[in-house]
Amino acid sequence: MKKQHPLYYTIGLLWLLLLSVQMQAQDKRFDSPLSARTANYDMEVYLDTEKHQVQATQTLIFTNPSADTIHTMPFHMYYNAFKNNRTTFMTERSQIPRNKSEEEIEAGIWSWVEVQAVSDEFGNDLTPNMSYIQPDDNNLNDHTVLEIKLAQPVLPYQTYRLQMKWHSQIPKLMIRTGYSRDFYFMVQWYPKLGVYEPAGSRFATVGQWNCHQYHASTEYFGEFGVYNVSMNVPKDFVVAASGFLVKETLKGDRKTATYLAEDVIDFAWTANPHFITIEETWKGIDLKLLIMPEHVCNKERFLVAVKNALSFYESYIEKYPYPSLTIVSPPYHGLFAGAMEYPTLFTAPTLCGLPKGIKTTETLTVHEFTHQYFMQMLSTNEQEEPWMDEGFTSFLEAKIVDKYYPEGTVSWPYMGINISSKELRRGRFLNAPNIKVNPISDFGWHFKHGSYSEIVYGKTAVWLRTLEGILGDETMKAIMKTYFTKWKFKHPGRQNFVDVVNEVVTKRHGEEFGENMNWFLDQAIYGTDECDYAVSSISNEELPLSLGFFENTQKALTPSSPQNKTQEKSYKSSVILYRLGEFVVPQEVLISFDNGEQILEKWDGKARSKEFVYKGNKQIIAAQLDPKLKIPLDKNLLNNSYTTQPKTTGIWRYVTAFFTWLQGIMVTASGLV
Repeated sequence: MKKQHPLYYTIGLLWLLLLSVQMQAQDKRFDSPLSARTANYDMEVYLDTEKHQVQATQTLIFTNPSADTIHTMPFHMYYNAFKNNRTTFMTERSQIPRNKSEEEIEAGIWSWVEVQAVSDEFGNDLTPNMSYIQPDDNNLNDHTVLEIKLAQPVLPYQTYRLQMKWHSQIPKLMIRTGYSRDFYFMVQWYPKLGVYEPAGSRFATVGQWNCHQYHASTEYFGEFGVYNVSMNVPKDFVVAASGFLVKETLKGDRKTATYLAEDVIDFAWTANPHFITIEETWKGIDLKLLIMPEHVCNKERFLVAVKNALSFYESYIEKYPYPSLTIVSPPYHGLFAGAMEYPTLFTAPTLCGLPKGIKTTETLTVHEFTHQYFMQMLSTNEQEEPWMDEGFTSFLEAKIVDKYYPEGTVSWPYMGINISSKELRRGRFLNAPNIKVNPISDFGWHFKHGSYSEIVYGKTAVWLRTLEGILGDETMKAIMKTYFTKWKFKHPGRQNFVDVVNEVVTKRHGEEFGENMNWFLDQAIYGTDECDYAVSSISNEELPLSLGFFENTQKALTPSSPQNKTQEKSYKSSVILYRLGEFVVPQEVLISFDNGEQILEKWDGKARSKEFVYKGNKQIIAAQLDPKLKIPLDKNLLNNSYTTQPKTTGIWRYVTAFFTWLQGIMVTASGLV
C-alpha cells in the first residue's frame, strides 16, 4: 500500500468536517413545508460600518395564492419612515427622532431605503415602473410603500420571480431598528412584499394587496416564506439572525454568514463585536443567547424563563417547531432595540442590578417568546388588528409567568408584597386615564391620546381572562389550542377567533351560556363600555311577632301568647346588587350568614339592580360578588364586597398601580409600543 502524505489526511479530515457541518445544516431543514411559502427571498447583503449603509441584491420568488390575475406588487420600505420629518410615521409621533440638535441633523440622522434597479424573470426592466403610493392618508411626503407595475401579470397560482438591487442608509437607533455605535439591529430593513389577500380572507371581499404605510403605533403584517440571506460584515462582528447558520466564510478582514429561515413571515439580524454567545441545546432546539459582558450575570434568568415558556407551549398548545431560537440582550446604548419580536429571534433588555423580586427580565423574555406563536406562526395583521397579537400575547404571558414564578412578578417578602403578572396587566388597563377612548377593533393607527398600549395590551388580556373565568380553564385551553391548530401558518382575523370560540363552547357546553358567545365577544371587541358591579347594601329586618287572629276569630294572638313566647326571632334579610357599568356579564354572589351558612347565588347581570331576599332565623353578615375572581374586567373590585362588620380601606389598587409603573420603566426605555 502506498503511504499517503500527511497533508492528504489533513485535507480529508477537513472535507469530512465540512461535510458533517453541511449535513447538520441540512438536517435542520423541514421535511415538508409548514406554510404555503408564498413569498421567498434570496439576499446578498453588504454592511458598510463606516457609512452605516447596506448594499444588497435580492430575488423574490412569489406564488400567486389566488385565482386572480395580479398586475402590481407593493413593497414596504420601512426605513423611509425616517426619511424626513413629514412622513406619516414622524407626523404621528410629532417629533424629530430623539430631539437631535441642528448639527446632528446636518450630520445625517435621516435614513432611507432605495431600490436602484428591478427586473422580472422575463428580462423586463421594471425600474421605470416604480412609484411611491400612500394608500392610508395620501401623504405625498411618505415613501414607505413602493408600487411596481408589472410588464407581465402574475397569473392565477403562478410562481413569479423579481430581481432587485437596493441600498439603504441605516437610521441611528430609532424605535426597534438601526445602529448605535457598533451595535446593529437590522429589522424592517429591506423591501418587503405586502400580503395578497384572496377574496374571502379576513375583510377582503375581492382579491387585494394589504400593504399599509408605516405608522407610529402599529407593527407589521407579512407573508410566509423561506429566507436565504448572506450577510457580509467585518470579521470581528458576532452575527445572529432568524433561522439557523448554514455556513460562514472568511475573506480578508470580512466574513459572510449565511442563514436559512423556513416558514417565517420576516427576517431579522444583528451584529456587534462585543456580544458574548451562550449556546445550549434543549429538547432538540438550539438556544442561543447574545449578551453583553456586563449583563452575563443574568444569563440564567433568560435561559430559565425561555425554557419555562417552551415547556408551557408544548403542553398548552403544541411544541415549538423551529430548530433554533435566539435571544438578543442589547447593550445599554441599544435599548431602543429592546423588547421586540421577530421569527426565531427576539430582544429582551436586562439590568444586572435588577432585584430578583422584580421579574422584568423574565417577563420580557416570556412575552417576546410568546410572539413566536401569536403573530409569527399564527400571523394576524398587527396593523389592522393589533389586539390579536399583543393582547393574546399579554394574556398568555401572564399565565406563564404566574405559573413558573408564583411568588409574583413583583415580590417583596419583607413587606408581604406579591403581585402577579395578571394583576399587573389588569392594573395597566384599569389605571389608564380613559379606558373608553377606542374599541379594540380599531386599526392600530386610529388609537387616540395615548390609549394604544392600555387597550390593545391590557384590555384584551383582561377580557380574555374574563372569558376564561366564565367558561373555565379547560374550555379556554381548548379554544386556544383549536384556534392555533386551525390557523397556524395562515392569516386569521377576529371573526375566525369568534367562530372557534362559538364552536368549542357549543361542543363542550351546549347552550349553557346561550346560543353563542357573541353577547360577550361583541361587547369586548367592538364596545368601549366599562364593567362595574357592586354590592350596594345588606339589610336584616326583624319580623314582627304574630299578632291578631290567625286560627280563629275568638282569640287574638298577643305578645304574651304562648306561641309568641316560644317563637324564635325571625328576619327578612336581603342583599342588593347594582350594575354600575354598561358591560353586561353574568355574576355570582356568595352570601354568608351568622350561623356559618353560605349560599352561592347566580345573576345574569342584565338588570341595573338585583335583590336576593331570605326569611328565617339567620341574618346576612357579608356578601361577595365574583368570589372566585372570574371577572377581572370589573373595574372596581373594592365595591364587590359588603360586610356588616367593620372593615379597613383597601390600598392594594394603589400598590398595584405603583408597581405597574415600575415594571413599565424598562419596557418604555426599550421602545416597546
